[in-house]
Amino acid sequence: MTFGVLALGAAASRLGAQDCAGISQASDAQLTTVLVATGLTRPVFVASPPGDLERLFVVEQDGVILVLRNGAVLATPFLEISALVHSPADGGHDEEGLLGLAFHPDYAANGTFFVFHTVDSGANNLVVRYQRDAVDPDLADPGSRQVVLTIPHPTFDNHNGGMIAFGPDGYLYIGTGDGGSGCDPNDNAQSGSSLLGKLLRLDVDTPPYAIPPDNPFAGPDGIRDEIWATGLRNPWRFGFDAGSGDLYIGDVGQSVREEIDFQPAGSPGGENYGWNLYEGFDCPNPSCGSSTCTVPGYVPPVLDYIHSGCCTCAVTGGVVYRGCRMPNLRGTYFYADYCSTFVGSFRMSGGLLLDWRDRTTELRPEAALYLGEIAALGVDGRGEIHFVDLGSFVPEPGGEIYKLVPVLSALEVSGPGAAMLQVSTAAWSWEDLAATTSHPITQYRVYRADGGGSGPFACVHQSADATWIGGDPASPASREVFSYLITATISSGEETFPGTGSGGILRSLSPAACPP
Repeated sequence: MTFGVLALGAAASRLGAQDCAGISQASDAQLTTVLVATGLTRPVFVASPPGDLERLFVVEQDGVILVLRNGAVLATPFLEISALVHSPADGGHDEEGLLGLAFHPDYAANGTFFVFHTVDSGANNLVVRYQRDAVDPDLADPGSRQVVLTIPHPTFDNHNGGMIAFGPDGYLYIGTGDGGSGCDPNDNAQSGSSLLGKLLRLDVDTPPYAIPPDNPFAGPDGIRDEIWATGLRNPWRFGFDAGSGDLYIGDVGQSVREEIDFQPAGSPGGENYGWNLYEGFDCPNPSCGSSTCTVPGYVPPVLDYIHSGCCTCAVTGGVVYRGCRMPNLRGTYFYADYCSTFVGSFRMSGGLLLDWRDRTTELRPEAALYLGEIAALGVDGRGEIHFVDLGSFVPEPGGEIYKLVPVLSALEVSGPGAAMLQVSTAAWSWEDLAATTSHPITQYRVYRADGGGSGPFACVHQSADATWIGGDPASPASREVFSYLITATISSGEETFPGTGSGGILRSLSPAACPP
């Protein structure tokens, strides 16, 4: 594995901020993944509209977008356009189908979103605008369909790209593959007259679209005005850091090397990432050869890695963690390889790649589950990372979604950042970890101690829900106080961390059983 160095630019102007109210934090915790959804048919991406804390939208390759709400997939799809999509379900290539989804930054107000898909003939790729249903927010309006951009993709059926995302500048970025086959036989990635093998940048607030005036090739130069960056083979997944505005691109390699490209916030665009003359850091291209290694505007990757033969073969570009639960991970980029169970992470600082880690073993789910064929990483409305398992190695529907979380024993129900225990005569309530972490919580326990010390705390209530109807009927003696803490358990008996009291002393829990 090889690392590179890049210079940083100015900070971006429009950056996201997460709503972390009521979410308990767990810093420096061991990580794991937990199953969020199963029974999906070739899922390839997940996303949430900006500020939406209740729903995760799941893109299925065959032309369906589903809504996952509170751990359950809604029966009616948000959008169903399988008749318009060329995909494996109707004889298409494994790389064709409904491949991308992006919600407008002002989706809550305007209800606009965009998809990227292969047309039913397979000859073109389309970027299409849709509107949310005027009545039901869990449905799209299929009649609102408007084609924004047609990208000719003749001859070959692979290397379609398909990722679309809004940048911090409010423009829509589109990743396109080089047109397919091997070694880019038509030299699309290095051709300024082709939209293939590129990163495109459009202003979609002027339908169908306009060219941002600061696009690097805008004007009469013989290069398509839509182009933001060139020299890409198949940028299957890319993503912007919601904190810094930096851009990370996972560009799938040919036969030898995979790469991750980095574009600092404030870049004026125009980068050339080298394909098909370079593969990873290498020129001559180890898979295809090269006529020259002189590439105007060439920017090397920040990381590349070699195919391992048995396992790694196609990088899945990832996302930078900016979530609520694990503040120590903020700024960490997670990525994967589609052909294995591999997950890695690193940070970028001052143009340097730091703290690279192999996370594969740490993030392996419990023994009965399998996280592989990672087609995408996406984030929910709180910035928490989800892994998309395509599931084609098992009978359909075998696709699954997993969530990156701390192990249960590192979580505190009422820890730092959590909302205070809500006490009322009707009911007491606290953070519902089953909903916010997807850990399969079976029981919550309320513990009580005399005074404000570190315990011992005795269990006074247990419930499957994050509420206690009526609350504690007991009252402290005059001039005395009760202290409470809450834990959560799963079926194995594992329990969340009780936390520490004043002076950093670990709170002790009585071994006595909870009342029935």
